[in-house]
Amino acid sequence: MKRSQVIVVLVVVLLGSAGVWYWQCLTEVEPGNQQTDMGQAINQCDLIATKAAAELPEALPFQKLEKAARQSRVLDRCMQDRGYQENPVWVSETSKRVPDIAREQGISESEAFETLRRDAMLQSKGKLPAYWRKRS
Repeated sequence: MKRSQVIVVLVVVLLGSAGVWYWQCLTEVEPGNQQTDMGQAINQCDLIATKAAAELPEALPFQKLEKAARQSRVLDRCMQDRGYQENPVWVSETSKRVPDIAREQGISESEAFETLRRDAMLQSKGKLPAYWRKRS
């Protein structure tokens, strides 16, 4: 009787140890979608920019533009503080597309460029080069 109790305790301890070992192995696996340094900086700066403009009112159309401009400016400054700058290649490639986009949407070229710039600050799209590059 006593021998069977010892065996049961050993089996329970062995299973518990195997469970803990399995759990430790699961937590040591690196996540598949690790971000680059630039991606992390963009996410951090986007959060800072969102908080910086959170208290601004958006009742009127011009206030929405002011809020977007504040977020864009804070994001730009934050990325510069982290060692990134606007990519001149992105500017030249985008400048080629701006007149067509402005004509299609019926807006000014500067507004079309600014809209593309604000979108590209947070993510790079398609064949265009990345908006940010590491400062040299």
